[in-house]
Amino acid sequence: MLSGNSDLTAPQERHGDIRVLFDLSIIPHAVGGVSRYLLSVAEALLGVADSLEIDFHTLDVPAAHPGVPGPEMNSLLLDTPFYLKIPFFRRLPIRKRWEERSRSRRLREISGGNSIFHHSGVQPEYPRGSVSVITVHDLSALENPQWHKNETVAFAEKEARLIEGGSSVMTNSEWTRRRVMDYFALPSERVFSAGGAACSIFSPGTPSCEVMKDLGLEPGGFLLHVGNFVPRKNIPFLLDVYRRSREKGVEIPLVLVGAGGWGEVAVDEGAGVRVLKSIPDNALVELYRGARALLYPSIFEGLGLPALEAFACGTPVISSNATALADTVGKDGIQLYPDDHQAWVEEIIALEEPQRVDELRIMSSAAVRKDWNDIARGICGFYRRISGS
Repeated sequence: MLSGNSDLTAPQERHGDIRVLFDLSIIPHAVGGVSRYLLSVAEALLGVADSLEIDFHTLDVPAAHPGVPGPEMNSLLLDTPFYLKIPFFRRLPIRKRWEERSRSRRLREISGGNSIFHHSGVQPEYPRGSVSVITVHDLSALENPQWHKNETVAFAEKEARLIEGGSSVMTNSEWTRRRVMDYFALPSERVFSAGGAACSIFSPGTPSCEVMKDLGLEPGGFLLHVGNFVPRKNIPFLLDVYRRSREKGVEIPLVLVGAGGWGEVAVDEGAGVRVLKSIPDNALVELYRGARALLYPSIFEGLGLPALEAFACGTPVISSNATALADTVGKDGIQLYPDDHQAWVEEIIALEEPQRVDELRIMSSAAVRKDWNDIARGICGFYRRISGS
């Protein structure tokens, strides 16, 4: 989706009275919605920042993801020191953390002076003297560490220390904004809700017959779930209510689109269940268009990007009413408690009736679509506020 040259090592000359470095070093570690959200924000900011007198640059720190390629977009690169490239000798600097300890100084050298440094996760260092702001997608790793890998919890704890040390915060929803303010006891002026949007590729339309045929699916003939196979997505619950629905005569298959997972969340195909991994956007939009409904029983979301993507395609949404989904879905979809088996089974059975599906499509089509450029303009206003200009 995003492409370009990433071999720059110093800021190019641009017009703007506020310089922003947007760190995308988390992208190689991120999967699913986090990666999609950050890349969409960065792309939109690259498009609008100049007109708002913001000197905006994306940044990658390859040493934060050794051996894994960074994002393919125009970036500043923080060069990896030569001593980490020397076999055998590099063991000492790795053990002594030379690179991490020098990172703040080296970032300042390429930042061009005082700036806003926008963390996206993974590496907490920033140029001293800069204004620090961090994107917080949700607080689940701090509030429910048992749902996450140890390294994810460690990253969240680093982010927490940044916030406690004075960093401002950008969230992806108003619900997360309120949670961050409560959790860290922050004043409202330090926390900004940017919101989220579906990328422009997600739009209403007739699903591609070719894609449907390749995937062995019938348009309107399957239920859809989009999300990683991780504990907070409530996948075992979804599989259980789907199984109960089949016992009551439902035959429509359930298709789960995921990008990996952890936490002993196993998904076995069979009995109507299909698993699709590594689905590109141009196929994912056809899945949304062809689905009878998106089922989204997650118990913890900072935003719920799949719901926004489904709405953008005119796809009915049945979601939980937990956390940010209460705001993201609202009256444009059906919301149920994430542990109410009977209610979910009844809604799945109701999807056998064309009239019910039509009603839900009308609800979904009424959802107000947000634009990433508008979100980027709001973020630029936040940059200006925290810079004091």
